Amino acid sequence: MKPANLILLLFLLFQTTLISAIENPFGIFVINHDRSEYQAMSQNWAVAFDDLGRAYFGNSGGVLEYNGKNWVLHQHKSKSAIRALLFDEESHRLYSGCYEDFGYWKRDSVGVLNYYSLAENLKDYSFSSERIWSIVKSGKEILFQSFPTLFIYNTETEEVKPLAPKGELMFLGKVNDTVYSRVRGRGICRIEAGEIKVVDNSNFAKEATIRFYLPNERGIIVGDGKSGLHILKNGKTEKWKCEANEVLSSKDVNSAVTIGDNAYAIGTLLGGLYIISHDGKILSHIDRQSKLENNTVLGMALDHSGDLWLGMDNGLSYVDLNSTIEYKIDMDNAPSAIYSVIKHNGYIYVGTNSGVLCSKFDKDYADLDFRELSLLEGISGHIWKLEILRGELLCGSNNGIFRLDQGNIYPLSTATGGTDFEIIEKNGQEWLIESTYFKIRMFKRENDQWVFSHFVDGFEGSCRFIEVDHAGYIWISHEIKGLNRLKLSDDFRKVVSNKYFGLESGLPTEYQLNVFTVNNRVVVTTGEEIYTYDDLTDRMVSFDKLNNNLGRFKKAVNIVIADQNHFWAIADNEAVYMSNVSDSMSFVRAFTLDKQFSFPDKYQNISINKDASVICLENGFAILPNESNDEYQHQPLVITKVVNAKKGVDSKGILLPLKSENILELKQRDNSLEFTINSVNYGPNDVTYQYRIVNLYDDWIEGETQNVNAINDIPHGKYVYQARAVFSDGNRSNVVEYPFVILPPWFASKTGVVVIILSLVVCVGLLIVFNKRILEKQTYIIEKKHTDQHKKNQTTIEQLQNDVLQKELENLQGKLSVSANALVEKDRSINTIKRELEIMFQKLEGRFPNRDYDKILKVINGQLTQKKDMLDFERHFAASQSGFYDELRQNYPNLTPADLRLCSLLKMNMNSKEISLLLGITVRSVEVSRYRLRKKMGLEAEENLTKVIMKY
Repeated sequence: MKPANLILLLFLLFQTTLISAIENPFGIFVINHDRSEYQAMSQNWAVAFDDLGRAYFGNSGGVLEYNGKNWVLHQHKSKSAIRALLFDEESHRLYSGCYEDFGYWKRDSVGVLNYYSLAENLKDYSFSSERIWSIVKSGKEILFQSFPTLFIYNTETEEVKPLAPKGELMFLGKVNDTVYSRVRGRGICRIEAGEIKVVDNSNFAKEATIRFYLPNERGIIVGDGKSGLHILKNGKTEKWKCEANEVLSSKDVNSAVTIGDNAYAIGTLLGGLYIISHDGKILSHIDRQSKLENNTVLGMALDHSGDLWLGMDNGLSYVDLNSTIEYKIDMDNAPSAIYSVIKHNGYIYVGTNSGVLCSKFDKDYADLDFRELSLLEGISGHIWKLEILRGELLCGSNNGIFRLDQGNIYPLSTATGGTDFEIIEKNGQEWLIESTYFKIRMFKRENDQWVFSHFVDGFEGSCRFIEVDHAGYIWISHEIKGLNRLKLSDDFRKVVSNKYFGLESGLPTEYQLNVFTVNNRVVVTTGEEIYTYDDLTDRMVSFDKLNNNLGRFKKAVNIVIADQNHFWAIADNEAVYMSNVSDSMSFVRAFTLDKQFSFPDKYQNISINKDASVICLENGFAILPNESNDEYQHQPLVITKVVNAKKGVDSKGILLPLKSENILELKQRDNSLEFTINSVNYGPNDVTYQYRIVNLYDDWIEGETQNVNAINDIPHGKYVYQARAVFSDGNRSNVVEYPFVILPPWFASKTGVVVIILSLVVCVGLLIVFNKRILEKQTYIIEKKHTDQHKKNQTTIEQLQNDVLQKELENLQGKLSVSANALVEKDRSINTIKRELEIMFQKLEGRFPNRDYDKILKVINGQLTQKKDMLDFERHFAASQSGFYDELRQNYPNLTPADLRLCSLLKMNMNSKEISLLLGITVRSVEVSRYRLRKKMGLEAEENLTKVIMKY
């Protein structure tokens, strides 16, 4: 083998040995968050925290905000990646940098985060595809770094100016209030008072890819992506010769922070996260093979509790550096379900669904290697219980009940199925009572050993849990349905009474009931709340005192007694450790399993050991110290959003100011409010929130882990919304308050009362006026009706009279017409006789005496129409044609009596010949008279005289 290859092989072996030696994946707790959870892009470049502990991540999609409860993405107008963040506690601004822009984000009065660009204030500067990569604060100045330019923003004058570094400017770093950066071709420089001054101009400094700077007693640690860690001191930079650098020099170090006074967190692009000491020793290494989503750490920062957040190339990782809980998970070698973990007499025993695993063991639980465990022969199937009683480790299993000691098994009974057991003392004699799949077994203590005695007669059925109360009753819960209380005979050989407890006995359900005792008091878990037995009523009642102390943990399904003064209450994915001294219960601490871990289905259990409590999980377990002196720095509780669920507005409602100089006043129609509160908590342990409305309901309302409180239909009055948080260690947060007033409805206010009174007065007045008008109108209608009826009657009478008159007139007109015609006919006949007489007289030629002729002619002429007949005719005509002559005289005052007489004859529709006969004149004379009449009446040639006269 060539020497070069040999050296390379030895180096790789050394690296592998070193890495395996320092890896400690169980001392640090990690929670990963992927893009499917936070709903943004995969890459996260930077991390920052505000004064309330809220986290902000420079994501490829914008600024990603997380308060431990909810994720919110705030996008830049360009929707470009945010690669640098800095929160300034003095101004409460979150500074950010992206593609060709930089500025800050700040919340408005209603809590909404808004962006304000500072790059827009640059004068005479044009970007050239620049990105902001890092931001630091130096005094009153905020420095934004891009590769070609350093931008300086003065927070007092708000002036923004660019500074050319005369070379490519690398990432900014701040150590002891001094800002450092590497300028290509110039070296490592410090930036102060708007000037860039060279600190080290060595060849390494001029060309290195320096990404971070850390304080150290040896000088300043400089992180170079190509060659690892270096020490800068007295203007010289030398490679740091330490254990950590042997690994980090090839991992492309990228970001770093100081942890406390003695350690650093180093993020790499190739090897994940390294925790190293101040003297360069690797304390822990976390990578993709252990807990991280990937090995590329792009950014990092410590939160207010001293825990670490990593911005990854694919997701985010929360690293709990102060966790009191340690997880021992081995997906390859651990059993799929663990029910009990007990250390006893130098051995460790692990109860599983296929027997008991055992090994010699005198180390910490975290040091357990599942590969060293072996299955105890003789015990197989489900392990129901492992517990130390009277210094002995007893095991209830599918094969029966056994005593275990130093890797050996000692069967007490091999009858099938031992699910639970308890010790009873009576008359100085100890008994062990065991529940099984079918019956109850009794063991008697003889010569310091348990000896099978007998089965109890009178009860048969599968049992899951068995408990003995202070009165000696035996309580048994079935695995699926039922709860029974048994009273045994004095010799424990038979059941003398058996009572079933179900719905009729006060329980909310008959299924999945588990029975336990707390201070010798029987308690029953139902999955919703805990019940207890009431001796006075012989019924099950809600255990209000315990439920109120447990809060959301009242949904526990298992209770494990830790010692005389403490017990665990275990729910689906969380548990609480309670103090129980002198019947006074209090909250000690709680924990919530991370989403990647879970209890075995239906078998939530915690094994109690002297040095720790072991939480039994799938594929492993978690270790909690029985005593914890850690004081966790909780974040303050704040109100983050107040929404007025105004009626008629969309479901989002209207945002209200979070703070106001004056108490908020809301109208009655706006009497529904929704408060969002939050105390930042990034660990797996959930925070419980409580609230109340002073003057509405003064008792604290348990909100469980829900941090949104909706209060609807609030009556009018003055109120104060108050809220507080209860943390997993039992501590309570500050109480936040939000005073507000719901105004009374307008009719209940003083102004409203006055308005109502005035309105009533006006209404009464209007009512009087209205009634008066109605009365007047009704009177008018009645009078009008009577008047109309009278007029109608009068009209009817007049019509009847007119009809009579018309008939009389028609009769007169008829008579007049007959009379006129008779006169005309008479005159025509007489004239005919007269002409015949004249002809005859001429023919006789004197033979007819003249005297006789004249006498006859005189008689004939006497019979022609006389003036008296004409006057009678005119009188009758005037009677039948009322107003005829008057209208003619009014319209044609120059008409003579002869003209009027002619008009009356024309009115009778008589022609000229008839008129001539009647008047005894010639037709020619009649025509002349008609012509003169037309002229007097001023008729046109085309107008018909008769038709005109007929109109009158």
